Amino acid sequence: MPSIQKKLWNIWYQYISSRIGNDPVTFLNYGYWPPEGETIILKPEDEQNRPAIQLYNLVASGADLADKNVLEVSCGHGGGASFVKRYHHPKTYTAIDLNPKAIERNRKTHGMLEIDFRIGDAQALDFPENHFDAVINIEASHCYPSQDVFFKSVHRVLRPGGHFLYADFRNASDASKLDRDITEAGFQIKSKTDITPHVVRALQKTTERYRGLAHKLAPKILHPLMEAFAAVEGSPVYNSFAHGKRIYWSYQLVKAK
Repeated sequence: MPSIQKKLWNIWYQYISSRIGNDPVTFLNYGYWPPEGETIILKPEDEQNRPAIQLYNLVASGADLADKNVLEVSCGHGGGASFVKRYHHPKTYTAIDLNPKAIERNRKTHGMLEIDFRIGDAQALDFPENHFDAVINIEASHCYPSQDVFFKSVHRVLRPGGHFLYADFRNASDASKLDRDITEAGFQIKSKTDITPHVVRALQKTTERYRGLAHKLAPKILHPLMEAFAAVEGSPVYNSFAHGKRIYWSYQLVKAK
């Protein structure tokens, strides 16, 4: 994604954060719909966010997080942090995001869960070396200006033997660079899975909801951009996944002992 588009995407993300207000939009990922027979039992209040939660569950299940010290980088509107804290039971959960409005909203919305929400830069993690047992990052790194710096920053704050649980998409032509950035940062690739078909299925299931929300939040002239941001069916972003121009990967990465 060109740098100018990344900047516009960041501006757009902050605009959405300010426009959502009291609407229950606590997830900003494209979601995941698992193969038949695989499911997670959710509480009734979580059902409306099932596709997005299933992506978090897929990623977070890459390591046992119970009683661990966990960091989430780019937590967005905090829905994933809330899910992981309630369902995976880490000892501590720290969640950072560069958007002050999102952090302020998260502290109000999820304050009862004892999650440490902080403003923070993914490329310069302000934590001691070897501090966390696991780091989670979902669908955010494609917007970072220096993704190789991000991977090195995550590697620094992880303890030896710690897990980096990571999922994001890239243009098909950029797949080899992504792996190179990961390994040059010092990570071992425990697993790497192309989950694109399952992301597409999730987008099909969320299109109606997010198209309606896009039209509610923005004036008509901005509807195409909002629909692209949400990757609703028929949008250029949706089509890029459906036609194989973008690939969505889920990784389990380990810092060597």
